[in-house]
Amino acid sequence: MPKRLTDEELSELKNWLADHQINPNKLHREFSDAVAFANLLKKLYPKLIDLHNYPPRNNTQLKLNNWETLNFKALGKIGLQQTRDMLEKFAKGTPGAIESLLYDIKMHDRNSIKGERNDEQEQAWSENDDIIVVNVNKKIGDAIVQVPQKMILYSIYEQALRDCQTKDSYLNSANQKIAHLENILKLKAERIDELCGQLAKVSVRSLLKHHNLENSSPNSLLNLDNIENETNICLDF
Repeated sequence: MPKRLTDEELSELKNWLADHQINPNKLHREFSDAVAFANLLKKLYPKLIDLHNYPPRNNTQLKLNNWETLNFKALGKIGLQQTRDMLEKFAKGTPGAIESLLYDIKMHDRNSIKGERNDEQEQAWSENDDIIVVNVNKKIGDAIVQVPQKMILYSIYEQALRDCQTKDSYLNSANQKIAHLENILKLKAERIDELCGQLAKVSVRSLLKHHNLENSSPNSLLNLDNIENETNICLDF
Protein backbone atom coordinates (compact mmCIF):
# COMPACT_ATOMS: atom_id res chain seq x y z
CA MET A 1 0.00 0.00 0.00
CA PRO A 2 1.23 3.51 -0.80
CA LYS A 3 2.14 5.73 2.10
CA ARG A 4 -0.72 8.12 2.96
CA LEU A 5 0.64 11.66 3.07
CA THR A 6 -0.50 14.22 5.60
CA ASP A 7 -1.85 17.59 4.47
CA GLU A 8 1.45 19.17 5.46
CA GLU A 9 3.44 16.62 3.43
CA LEU A 10 1.14 17.12 0.44
CA SER A 11 1.70 20.88 0.66
CA GLU A 12 5.48 20.37 0.79
CA LEU A 13 5.26 18.05 -2.20
CA LYS A 14 3.25 20.55 -4.27
CA ASN A 15 5.82 23.27 -3.61
CA TRP A 16 8.66 20.92 -4.53
CA LEU A 17 6.90 19.88 -7.74
CA ALA A 18 6.33 23.52 -8.62
CA ASP A 19 10.08 24.10 -8.28
CA HIS A 20 10.54 21.43 -10.95
CA GLN A 21 7.78 22.82 -13.22
CA ILE A 22 5.45 19.87 -12.60
CA ASN A 23 1.69 20.42 -12.42
CA PRO A 24 0.44 18.59 -9.28
CA ASN A 25 -3.10 18.48 -10.69
CA LYS A 26 -2.11 16.12 -13.54
CA LEU A 27 0.09 13.71 -11.63
CA HIS A 28 -1.96 10.54 -12.06
CA ARG A 29 -2.32 10.93 -15.82
CA GLU A 30 1.17 12.23 -16.66
CA PHE A 31 3.05 9.94 -14.26
CA SER A 32 1.15 6.75 -15.14
CA ASP A 33 3.95 6.30 -17.68
CA ALA A 34 7.45 6.22 -16.16
CA VAL A 35 8.72 8.66 -18.80
CA ALA A 36 7.71 11.69 -16.73
CA PHE A 37 9.38 10.25 -13.63
CA ALA A 38 12.49 9.39 -15.64
CA ASN A 39 12.71 13.00 -16.83
CA LEU A 40 12.50 14.18 -13.22
CA LEU A 41 15.25 11.78 -12.11
CA LYS A 42 17.36 12.90 -15.07
CA LYS A 43 17.50 16.37 -13.50
CA LEU A 44 18.39 14.99 -10.08
CA TYR A 45 20.75 12.16 -11.12
CA PRO A 46 21.97 12.91 -14.68
CA LYS A 47 24.35 9.94 -14.90
CA LEU A 48 21.76 7.49 -13.58
CA ILE A 49 19.11 7.96 -16.29
CA ASP A 50 19.30 7.21 -20.00
CA LEU A 51 16.04 8.52 -21.45
CA HIS A 52 16.38 6.23 -24.49
CA ASN A 53 15.34 3.37 -22.19
CA TYR A 54 11.89 4.90 -21.66
CA PRO A 55 9.89 5.35 -24.89
CA PRO A 56 6.41 6.88 -24.38
CA ARG A 57 3.69 4.25 -23.93
CA ASN A 58 -0.10 4.33 -24.31
CA ASN A 59 -1.51 1.17 -22.72
CA THR A 60 -1.20 -0.01 -19.14
CA GLN A 61 0.95 -3.08 -19.82
CA LEU A 62 3.55 -1.12 -21.81
CA LYS A 63 3.55 1.60 -19.16
CA LEU A 64 4.17 -1.11 -16.57
CA ASN A 65 7.16 -2.30 -18.65
CA ASN A 66 8.62 1.21 -18.45
CA TRP A 67 8.11 1.29 -14.70
CA GLU A 68 9.80 -2.10 -14.29
CA THR A 69 12.81 -0.85 -16.22
CA LEU A 70 12.97 2.36 -14.18
CA ASN A 71 12.57 0.40 -10.95
CA PHE A 72 15.52 -1.84 -11.82
CA LYS A 73 17.86 0.66 -13.46
CA ALA A 74 17.25 3.66 -11.21
CA LEU A 75 14.99 3.36 -8.18
CA GLY A 76 16.76 0.27 -6.87
CA LYS A 77 20.12 2.00 -7.10
CA ILE A 78 19.07 4.90 -4.90
CA GLY A 79 17.40 2.70 -2.30
CA LEU A 80 13.80 3.29 -3.45
CA GLN A 81 13.02 -0.02 -5.14
CA GLN A 82 9.26 -0.61 -5.47
CA THR A 83 7.14 -3.76 -5.26
CA ARG A 84 5.33 -5.16 -8.30
CA ASP A 85 2.03 -4.13 -6.72
CA MET A 86 3.19 -0.51 -6.43
CA LEU A 87 4.44 -0.48 -10.03
CA GLU A 88 1.01 -1.61 -11.19
CA LYS A 89 -0.59 1.18 -9.17
CA PHE A 90 1.70 3.74 -10.83
CA ALA A 91 0.84 2.42 -14.31
CA LYS A 92 -2.89 2.47 -13.56
CA GLY A 93 -2.75 5.97 -12.06
CA THR A 94 -4.07 4.84 -8.67
CA PRO A 95 -4.66 7.94 -6.48
CA GLY A 96 -2.05 8.38 -3.74
CA ALA A 97 0.50 5.98 -5.27
CA ILE A 98 2.65 8.35 -7.30
CA GLU A 99 2.42 11.03 -4.59
CA SER A 100 4.03 8.63 -2.14
CA LEU A 101 6.95 7.91 -4.46
CA LEU A 102 7.41 11.56 -5.37
CA TYR A 103 7.53 12.48 -1.70
CA ASP A 104 10.21 9.83 -1.11
CA ILE A 105 12.20 11.30 -4.01
CA LYS A 106 11.76 14.79 -2.56
CA MET A 107 13.12 13.61 0.80
CA HIS A 108 15.96 11.77 -0.90
CA ASP A 109 16.79 14.89 -2.88
CA ARG A 110 16.69 17.09 0.22
CA ASN A 111 19.06 14.76 2.05
CA SER A 112 21.56 15.05 -0.78
CA ILE A 113 23.87 18.05 -0.68
CA LYS A 114 22.85 20.25 -3.60
CA GLY A 115 25.51 20.49 -6.25
CA GLU A 116 27.73 18.04 -4.37
CA ARG A 117 26.31 14.64 -5.23
CA ASN A 118 28.61 11.67 -4.98
CA ASP A 119 30.10 11.56 -8.49
CA GLU A 120 31.86 8.31 -7.69
CA GLN A 121 28.57 6.64 -6.82
CA GLU A 122 26.84 7.97 -9.93
CA GLN A 123 29.76 6.74 -12.05
CA ALA A 124 29.33 3.28 -10.51
CA TRP A 125 25.62 3.40 -11.36
CA SER A 126 26.31 4.26 -14.99
CA GLU A 127 29.01 1.60 -15.38
CA ASN A 128 26.82 -1.17 -13.94
CA ASP A 129 23.57 -0.35 -15.68
CA ASP A 130 22.35 -3.96 -15.75
CA ILE A 131 23.27 -4.85 -12.15
CA ILE A 132 21.89 -3.61 -8.86
CA VAL A 133 22.75 -4.59 -5.31
CA VAL A 134 19.87 -5.02 -2.88
CA ASN A 135 19.86 -6.06 0.76
CA VAL A 136 18.06 -9.34 1.46
CA ASN A 137 17.28 -11.05 4.75
CA LYS A 138 19.37 -14.15 5.43
CA LYS A 139 19.38 -16.44 8.43
CA ILE A 140 22.84 -16.90 9.93
CA GLY A 141 22.70 -19.11 12.98
CA ASP A 142 19.75 -17.91 15.03
CA ALA A 143 19.90 -14.35 13.71
CA ILE A 144 18.34 -12.72 10.65
CA VAL A 145 20.76 -10.30 9.02
CA GLN A 146 20.68 -8.24 5.85
CA VAL A 147 23.29 -9.14 3.25
CA PRO A 148 23.92 -7.48 -0.12
CA GLN A 149 22.96 -9.48 -3.18
CA LYS A 150 23.54 -8.68 -6.85
CA MET A 151 20.50 -8.83 -9.13
CA ILE A 152 19.91 -8.54 -12.87
CA LEU A 153 16.80 -8.14 -14.99
CA TYR A 154 15.05 -11.43 -15.76
CA SER A 155 15.06 -10.49 -19.46
CA ILE A 156 18.89 -10.38 -19.33
CA TYR A 157 18.93 -13.85 -17.73
CA GLU A 158 16.58 -15.16 -20.44
CA GLN A 159 18.79 -13.74 -23.19
CA ALA A 160 21.91 -15.28 -21.61
CA LEU A 161 20.07 -18.62 -21.38
CA ARG A 162 19.06 -18.43 -25.05
CA ASP A 163 22.65 -17.61 -26.01
CA CYS A 164 23.93 -20.65 -24.07
CA GLN A 165 21.35 -22.92 -25.70
CA THR A 166 22.33 -21.61 -29.14
CA LYS A 167 26.01 -22.28 -28.42
CA ASP A 168 25.23 -25.78 -27.11
CA SER A 169 23.25 -26.53 -30.26
CA TYR A 170 26.13 -25.28 -32.41
CA LEU A 171 28.66 -27.41 -30.49
CA ASN A 172 26.49 -30.53 -30.82
CA SER A 173 26.14 -29.94 -34.56
CA ALA A 174 29.90 -29.37 -34.88
CA ASN A 175 30.67 -32.60 -32.97
CA GLN A 176 28.34 -34.55 -35.25
CA LYS A 177 30.07 -33.12 -38.32
CA ILE A 178 33.49 -33.98 -36.88
CA ALA A 179 32.39 -37.59 -36.22
CA HIS A 180 31.03 -37.81 -39.78
CA LEU A 181 34.27 -36.48 -41.27
CA GLU A 182 36.36 -38.87 -39.16
CA ASN A 183 34.26 -41.78 -40.46
CA ILE A 184 34.74 -40.59 -44.05
CA LEU A 185 38.51 -40.33 -43.51
CA LYS A 186 38.57 -43.87 -42.10
CA LEU A 187 36.67 -45.23 -45.12
CA LYS A 188 38.99 -43.35 -47.49
CA ALA A 189 42.07 -44.77 -45.75
CA GLU A 190 40.66 -48.29 -46.12
CA ARG A 191 39.87 -47.66 -49.78
CA ILE A 192 43.38 -46.30 -50.41
CA ASP A 193 44.90 -49.44 -48.84
CA GLU A 194 42.68 -51.58 -51.05
CA LEU A 195 43.64 -49.69 -54.20
CA CYS A 196 47.34 -49.85 -53.32
CA GLY A 197 47.05 -53.63 -52.99
CA GLN A 198 45.33 -53.92 -56.36
CA LEU A 199 47.92 -51.63 -57.96
CA ALA A 200 50.73 -53.77 -56.58
CA LYS A 201 49.15 -56.91 -58.08
CA VAL A 202 48.76 -55.24 -61.49
CA SER A 203 52.36 -54.03 -61.39
CA VAL A 204 53.69 -57.52 -60.60
CA ARG A 205 51.59 -59.11 -63.37
CA SER A 206 52.81 -56.51 -65.87
CA LEU A 207 56.46 -57.06 -64.94
CA LEU A 208 56.12 -60.83 -65.19
CA LYS A 209 54.47 -60.67 -68.59
CA HIS A 210 57.22 -58.39 -69.85
CA HIS A 211 59.90 -60.72 -68.47
CA ASN A 212 58.36 -63.81 -70.08
CA LEU A 213 58.11 -62.11 -73.43
CA GLU A 214 61.82 -61.31 -73.37
CA ASN A 215 62.77 -64.79 -72.18
CA SER A 216 60.35 -66.95 -74.18
CA SER A 217 62.34 -70.24 -74.01
CA PRO A 218 60.36 -73.07 -72.39
CA ASN A 219 62.85 -73.41 -69.59
CA SER A 220 62.66 -69.77 -68.69
CA LEU A 221 58.83 -69.37 -68.66
CA LEU A 222 57.51 -68.51 -65.21
CA ASN A 223 54.25 -69.60 -63.76
CA LEU A 224 52.37 -66.31 -63.36
CA ASP A 225 49.73 -67.80 -61.08
CA ASN A 226 52.32 -69.10 -58.62
CA ILE A 227 54.18 -65.79 -58.50
CA GLU A 228 50.95 -63.85 -58.06
CA ASN A 229 50.00 -66.12 -55.18
CA GLU A 230 53.38 -65.52 -53.58
CA THR A 231 52.92 -61.77 -54.12
CA ASN A 232 49.49 -61.89 -52.45
CA ILE A 233 51.02 -63.64 -49.48
CA CYS A 234 53.67 -60.93 -49.17
CA LEU A 235 51.09 -58.14 -49.51
CA ASP A 236 48.84 -59.71 -46.91
CA PHE A 237 51.82 -60.02 -44.61
